[in-house]
Amino acid sequence: MKRIIISMAGTEGRREYKDVQIAPGTKPRDVLAQLNLNGFQLERPEGGAFGFNDDLFGAVTDGQKLFATPADVEAGLAAFV
Repeated sequence: MKRIIISMAGTEGRREYKDVQIAPGTKPRDVLAQLNLNGFQLERPEGGAFGFNDDLFGAVTDGQKLFATPADVEAGLAAFV
């Protein structure tokens, strides 16, 4: 078992942190479902999102912090004039 910390946007601009225990075979979608974070994805502190079916247990260290961010954010769209 490993413990990870999920940082997510809270109310009034504060961040909330959730400690989660994960076992071998745990996928990001399992953690997001456990925290009832539909429409979110998990991101590494150095950047880059995990795929929903990635092996989360093998990709993180014990005590590592990850970020829960909205999955539907689009960046780089040209502005219409």
